[in-house]
Amino acid sequence: MTMSTLILINIAIEISCSVMCLAIMACILIGDNLQDRINRAFIWVLLSNIVLMLSDALAFYTIGRAGRLFFVLNFIGNFFTFQFSYVIIMCFSNYINVYLASKIQIKRIAVHMVYAVCGLAFVLTFLSLLNNMYFIIDENNVYHRQSMYWLSQVLGMIGLALNSIEIIRFRKSLNRMETFALASYIVLPIIAVVIQVSVYGYVSVYIASTLTILFIYIGMQAQFQKILKENELQLTQSRIAIMLSQIQPHFLYNALAVISRLCDKDPAQAKKATIEFSAYLRGNMDSLEETKPISFEKELKHIEGFINLEKAMYGDALNVIYDINTKDFFLPALTVQSIVENAIKHGIGKREGGGTVKICTSENDNEYFVTISDDGVGFDYEKTVLNGRLCIGINNVRQRLSGQCGGSLEIRSECGMGTIVTISIPKL
Repeated sequence: MTMSTLILINIAIEISCSVMCLAIMACILIGDNLQDRINRAFIWVLLSNIVLMLSDALAFYTIGRAGRLFFVLNFIGNFFTFQFSYVIIMCFSNYINVYLASKIQIKRIAVHMVYAVCGLAFVLTFLSLLNNMYFIIDENNVYHRQSMYWLSQVLGMIGLALNSIEIIRFRKSLNRMETFALASYIVLPIIAVVIQVSVYGYVSVYIASTLTILFIYIGMQAQFQKILKENELQLTQSRIAIMLSQIQPHFLYNALAVISRLCDKDPAQAKKATIEFSAYLRGNMDSLEETKPISFEKELKHIEGFINLEKAMYGDALNVIYDINTKDFFLPALTVQSIVENAIKHGIGKREGGGTVKICTSENDNEYFVTISDDGVGFDYEKTVLNGRLCIGINNVRQRLSGQCGGSLEIRSECGMGTIVTISIPKL
């Protein structure tokens, strides 16, 4: 096979891979699925792969063509190919983390390590522009590998290895199809790197990355969308069960008992408590009809009614602090109220002398945050999760946050020190 024929084949393959990625992206966009964090992370994988493919195709197209313009285009194509081979590893790392986070609570340590390795790779690629340690383009406008080319591939493989460790660590949270799709991300690029280091002229790594994207979309993305649709009815049914669980018998009994005592001691306060109780019940019933996220302002109003009733029960033993810095966002109904109820019932209520619950909202460029903290009895979070005893209500809140607005929930707690729950909601 002549070199010109091989070049044309490589260009055709890379353009075809780019078109396939564009088609997958169109399916996601047409389906209006960008609200979900997983799909947004996958879009970045697709975009980085498209740029990678087109950059390499440009480099191949300009090989051996005379003229300063083709030399510059050849140089740009090769430089972007090197850089975006690391960008796609970073995007894959983020995607894996976001996907796992939709199932379990997971930190981003592995992602940051991958970013650090790829950051070093970026710096070395820029350095190679000065000392030509990775590649040169000769006077005939032909690309040649140099003595340190292997280093560029090793750094990429380190990034793959770090992601592999993350997948292996949390493999029990994945089903067979998900494991197969992510395993292809590990195996195919490594095999392709070995081939590409040994044999020049074949775009094996980039074909492998595109095949991985295809496997993930078929094996994970399509399945994820199917599960979302199948769960719509279940979400509606579970929403009813969740809302009804908010009106627990002991709460109703205690609230009515407090109102009964107030009728004798303070009729005016009893009347106020009755109105609060009615508003609380009405809020719960209204929430049963909510199929979309509600404004935080509406959620806060419902929380305040609930807390007023609780304060009537606990008296001075319950102190609540509001630190509301932003309200302009939406979230599933009764998510924050469920966390506040847990803080009072399981945190403050079990501490001798009571305590304080603080509700805080904040934001940055990418996300809104709601933090509910208490100085109650706390608990050993790691032990609780391992024993499978995490509150069903918390798991329901986490699932509704992920499913309805792409949000997440993080818990930090320590025995005797209290609990901090942070809800994160991405900005669209």
